[in-house]
Amino acid sequence: MNQVENAEGVIVLGGDGTILTVTPLVAKFGIPVFGVNVGRLGFLTACDFKNLYRSLEMWLDEKWALSERMLIEVTAPGVKTPQIALNEAVVRLKSSFRVTTIHVSVNDETLAMFVGDGVIISTTTGSTAYSLSAQGPVVYPEIEAMILTPICPHSFSQRPLVFPSHYDVELHLADEPRKDEIQLCLDGQRVFSLKCGDRVRVRRSPHKLKLVQNPQTSFFGVLREKLHWGGR
Repeated sequence: MNQVENAEGVIVLGGDGTILTVTPLVAKFGIPVFGVNVGRLGFLTACDFKNLYRSLEMWLDEKWALSERMLIEVTAPGVKTPQIALNEAVVRLKSSFRVTTIHVSVNDETLAMFVGDGVIISTTTGSTAYSLSAQGPVVYPEIEAMILTPICPHSFSQRPLVFPSHYDVELHLADEPRKDEIQLCLDGQRVFSLKCGDRVRVRRSPHKLKLVQNPQTSFFGVLREKLHWGGR
């Protein structure tokens, strides 16, 4: 950990999942992350592996920019310390054979009771991840906001919602007692068990992730290339 704390930058070989793994380790120290895509999508990476050395030269010559991404901080019963996530926090059922009921409050004001497979609270960086597959909106990643996206809602009136990043969100599990059927999942990697009556709180983290970016690669270009945005 001391080596990470004293680093001037971190080079990550992999893809978005690898960057998600590294985020909790480096974000609190403000260390820039240089992502090298050797996977499939690479939304968060700075370059492909074949362009690694030229890209590193550009970064070291300070010709590339840093994109600061908002993080969320998540607290829940049974989780010893607050957890940082870059993409999302998900409260969901392990199995899709039943529905769960989640009472959602925003800034201590009741929003609604969501009935379905669960609820996603994502950052704008995470708007192109799990939230998108659950019909959530795509939001420009440097906008500071949070997105609430129901998973397979049991009502036509339950729709995604975008709200300011400084609002706190509480997810209260309102189901009858069940045994190890509800999970809290952070960035698709860290999973914690929840039980009836638990309250999960999500708020903006005081830390941000610094991502190295090629200034010639725009977010809209990434949408066109990676998601075939606007294709027919």
